[in-house]
Amino acid sequence: MIRPGRYTIALAAASTLAPLLVGCAGWTPNLKFPTAMPERKARESEVVRDFEKNRDAMQLEAAMDRWHQGDADGCEARLESLVQRRPDHCDARMRLGEILWSRGMAAEAESHFRAVLAREPNRAEAYHALGVLLDGVGQADEARLHLARAAELEPQNDVYRQSQESLLAR
Repeated sequence: MIRPGRYTIALAAASTLAPLLVGCAGWTPNLKFPTAMPERKARESEVVRDFEKNRDAMQLEAAMDRWHQGDADGCEARLESLVQRRPDHCDARMRLGEILWSRGMAAEAESHFRAVLAREPNRAEAYHALGVLLDGVGQADEARLHLARAAELEPQNDVYRQSQESLLAR
């Protein structure tokens, strides 16, 4: 037998909850919090920057792993891809310049070293690499300037100092 009290309670509960359930379907977020959006955008930007930085580091590491495995072509391809996506990535440009120089592509290597110096004018490694390259292609006068700058920037570096002294002795 059905008791009237149960149905009355169930009917009352349903009539109370029904408007709430319908209201949820039509609910839209309240965008009256102006500070929440800039914070969210800033966090999204930070996450993207972190991702890009990590991706670049991993791609550079993968390229160098290829080099250490004796796969110069694979290394070059990864470095070129990284430089194409991130022209301001100086570490990738340095390694790519070194590979190109080792393959006898002096003009291409020189452009990478100069691009690094344009971005990082106090990078001794780039001055040294450019100086050695220029000396190798017969431009000793300009090479001296770059080797001197490398030794000036890092006076404790014996390689930079010896390269400069070697060129001056000729």
